[in-house]
Amino acid sequence: MEQGNSVAKRRSQTMDKKDIISTMPDDIISNILSRLTIKEVVRTSILSTRWRYQWTNFSRVLNFDRSIKTFGLGRKHRVGLVRKCTEFVSEWQVFMGGLEYVLNSLKSPSMQELRICIDMGNPGKIVEWVKFAAEEEVSVLELDFSNHFNETFFEISKTNRNVLLLPSINYFQMKSLRVLRLASVDVSGEVVQYFLASCPSLETLCVRESKLLVSLTISGQALRLKHLELVKCEILYLHISIESVITFRCYGNDGTIHFENVPNLVEASFGGEYCSFLQKHMGTTNLFMLISQLNVLKLELSVSDQGILEGLPEFNNVKNLELQIPHECGGELSHPVSLLSAFPSIFVLKVKFIRSNLKLAELEWKANLKCEYPNLKELEVSGYRGDLSQNELLINIFEKAPNLNKIVVDPLSSYHVDKSPDVKAMIRKWRHETTIWVVDGLKAYVPSSVDLLVL
Repeated sequence: MEQGNSVAKRRSQTMDKKDIISTMPDDIISNILSRLTIKEVVRTSILSTRWRYQWTNFSRVLNFDRSIKTFGLGRKHRVGLVRKCTEFVSEWQVFMGGLEYVLNSLKSPSMQELRICIDMGNPGKIVEWVKFAAEEEVSVLELDFSNHFNETFFEISKTNRNVLLLPSINYFQMKSLRVLRLASVDVSGEVVQYFLASCPSLETLCVRESKLLVSLTISGQALRLKHLELVKCEILYLHISIESVITFRCYGNDGTIHFENVPNLVEASFGGEYCSFLQKHMGTTNLFMLISQLNVLKLELSVSDQGILEGLPEFNNVKNLELQIPHECGGELSHPVSLLSAFPSIFVLKVKFIRSNLKLAELEWKANLKCEYPNLKELEVSGYRGDLSQNELLINIFEKAPNLNKIVVDPLSSYHVDKSPDVKAMIRKWRHETTIWVVDGLKAYVPSSVDLLVL
């Protein structure tokens, strides 16, 4: 009996000494690494000597995202501002050091995606990152340096800008690039045109918060661009003539936007001063023709959009309508109510409330939708806080939509719609229980045949 136990013990010791991880075939190691993120892949370097540099052959998605950390840091209410700033700077330096180490260590001849998301970015490195993306033939490039932290660094970011100038990128060719997203990166119209010319496969272009983008002309039959987004730039003149474009979003000044040849455009989103202009001039020939070809229309209203709109044309072609509605607590919403009369054939309506303050309105407001919405099946609501004006509008919609069968309430406010995916997911999680509690007060007015869901 003792002899049998001794043999089993020796076999166990032999198995323990055998390094299974180091003896794995290369194809199995490659298969394992291909299923991991870049952060997880780098950690495998400690498994054994053979695995130490395996991660340098990584060729998938490089996602360097610090947004959720900096956003959370800004919400530490019991931590002083000086300590927050010190912690932010320390984490920013560590992030930049790790990013540079990884990019310099990788040996793969190509990469699928490069995404760098951190407050303030790094003006001294942005050209190097674009060069890396060009050399690695990435299909997706996203540089997001928008603010997630606090006002202190937001003021610094106004002067410490990340800029891409034409001479610095003039020799970069990115023939594999399909998606380009730039946030808080200053690019001129000439730089945007260069990207379009040097990236023949580009399908999605998003530019947000660029101080240099004032004038832009996009045209050409060879372009494959399908999705164009220009948000919070300084655009005064925009000319678009692209047969391939399907979706368009513009949030900006009351400049001139000219659509010449966009036969496939079916979804458009407008915000800022131009959105106010569009609402008042829907009946003009150019805007009427544009809106008449859309299936999806999104309007980000502003506080200055007041009063009842009269004599609006009807757009029965619009099936999906989204309205972002800023308002005072309990204040009247006559403007968006009158706007809804232009879209009697919608199937989906998204109402995104932005409540500006908690001051109670002096007079009680009553909603009065002019028409019924027999096709309306789904209503999505965000920014819901259960105040009187919100309830009044929603109840009136319930009454005017006899075939409504689904209501979805999103805890995410429109304030955070352009934040990173990680930050948006975190905010939804934080506000989920509170939103359920607030929505309970609305249940009494929801028809029994309608499903009510909180995301």
